[in-house]
Amino acid sequence: MDEKLKKHILIGLWVVFAVSIVCFFASKLNIYALFAIMLSAAVAMGWWSMMFKITEKMRKIGIISMSSFWTIIAFFMFFPFPAPQAPNYIKGETHRFSEMNHGFGRALMGVLGPQVSNSGLVYTDEETIKSIDNPNFLMSLPLSRSLFGSTILTDALRANDQIMGEPVKVHKYPWTNWEGAHREKKLGWNKGDVLLGNVAGKLGYKKAKYTPEENAMMIKEIGLWLGSEDVGICRMDPRWFYSHDFMTAGNPLPLDQVKELKYGIQVFTDQRWRRVLSDPGFSWWSITKSGQAYSTSAFIAIRLAQTLRDMGYAARVGHGGINYETIETPFSVYCGLGEYGRLSDAVVPSVGGLRFKSATILTDFPMAVDPPRQSYGVTRFCEHCDRCARSCPVNAIPMGKRTIENGIEMWHVDKDKCVRFRVGNLNGNCCNECLKSCPYNKPATAFHLMGNYMLKHSYLAPYLFGNVNGVGLEDWLDYQYGTDSKQFGTNRPARWLLENPGHKTKFPRKIGSYIYTEEDRSPDEEWATGVGAKMGKVGIRYKGIEWGEIPAHLLDENGRNRNIHWDIPDKETDKDLKEIGEVLTKEEAERQLKQGKAYSGGWYKQDKDVYPPRSKYEKGTWSYKQAADDWVNE
Repeated sequence: MDEKLKKHILIGLWVVFAVSIVCFFASKLNIYALFAIMLSAAVAMGWWSMMFKITEKMRKIGIISMSSFWTIIAFFMFFPFPAPQAPNYIKGETHRFSEMNHGFGRALMGVLGPQVSNSGLVYTDEETIKSIDNPNFLMSLPLSRSLFGSTILTDALRANDQIMGEPVKVHKYPWTNWEGAHREKKLGWNKGDVLLGNVAGKLGYKKAKYTPEENAMMIKEIGLWLGSEDVGICRMDPRWFYSHDFMTAGNPLPLDQVKELKYGIQVFTDQRWRRVLSDPGFSWWSITKSGQAYSTSAFIAIRLAQTLRDMGYAARVGHGGINYETIETPFSVYCGLGEYGRLSDAVVPSVGGLRFKSATILTDFPMAVDPPRQSYGVTRFCEHCDRCARSCPVNAIPMGKRTIENGIEMWHVDKDKCVRFRVGNLNGNCCNECLKSCPYNKPATAFHLMGNYMLKHSYLAPYLFGNVNGVGLEDWLDYQYGTDSKQFGTNRPARWLLENPGHKTKFPRKIGSYIYTEEDRSPDEEWATGVGAKMGKVGIRYKGIEWGEIPAHLLDENGRNRNIHWDIPDKETDKDLKEIGEVLTKEEAERQLKQGKAYSGGWYKQDKDVYPPRSKYEKGTWSYKQAADDWVNE
């Protein structure tokens, strides 16, 4: 090969390198374009070194070129650029949310259909069901019964007086002073004794003065000592209270009963990476990690709350499984510990991303609050990452941009699809695919912490690690943790309990004291009968896994997913299940609502259809600061 041709080839290779750089930025930092840059540079350098005599000048040029390239990459990846400003999620009029329209509430109350509301019947044989009280998807396995049962044991200790309409018999908390809701006389930290050593060291003095700053620091130290992964403190926004109670089947929750509750203290329990990754969603282990984390966070919270009550302050605990009185995720965001991610939940990097369960203490104990809306780059990264959406077996997680619902701009998961699959999963209990795939859920190794740092500060990292609608670096760098995680990433048929063909829930329907109206109808009713019910992201392929339709052998002659028990192929689900509640005429429903004999209300309803009427905080657009400021003075 003559020298002239060698030079032309070398020039061509460097042109390809230059074009790859242009394509990299033109494609918004596509991961494949980055690989093209690296490959073309390597080929050009290799050709240069093999076909030409390496002179000292060439060696210097090569060293300078490669060093410059990687220095530039390192600069954009590791330089501590300012974190992006935390998003303002509130964009319009925001209404309180009815707990009766919580995903599991809708499923168990029959809004999604009779098959899924009787889901416990599909998990085991009839003889076993007879030995289980109130069988449902949480109670179908021994370990889940034990762990979720722990949350019920703590229910009567959540507060000294039950408010918000709950018919719970209250137990006195042993050994501590108990005089109703709280003491008449306020006590400080051990009557003026020394502060906890860590707090004293930070403040520079030992004797307690009972300032809000001291109180906050003491609460955090005690919460961490009791076992919480982190502790956040914020002021209450009254819109976080549920508008209607699930435990009483729809009792309204008036704000005038909770006016003394001005602050929120949130504690966290990690569900543990090994358990999250090793839980395939279709085994005896399924969902038990939730029960463990719920009951552990509940036990932390009730002890901390009783300390406050014993000091003379009001303190009321909301914890899982179904004992919350407020929506949990805003606390995580406005305690400054997290941001909303693509999964609709708050991602809190300090407690394992999405890998936690939380409990919250509502109190009037004066505390210095954490700075709200601190930024970790989570929302920005989720704009460039769709791993959870790609892993969802029923397409419940949105792939595109954020949308506005109820005045909140975020990604809104299709809760009916999600909960129908989780409650009616014929392969086991719940699912777990989104938790396993989220990059923020990885164990806190040095590698993971470095990645979190880059996602927070780097403008380049979110593109490279995420790459919406493509394969990001996170996919290529994915790794296994532990020896019992072979199911991770395995394509499996998603099979869930379906309603009978043509099913339509009848509305208005009264359940307890609550009336579900036509507006409460699931937009996924047809999907719930098997029409268009496919698994995963059809046609997407990555890491050798192709996500497609349900295999033909799992379809009946009508092309419908077989509505049969997983273990007993010849046993079809009951076609004569009765729907829960009483079907009313529209006129009768309106009459009961107007007379106060029943209640209704969702954020999507018009004011005239909400019983009781909306509070002032639900009129017009209130920022978090405005609502919290006003609530303090309420």
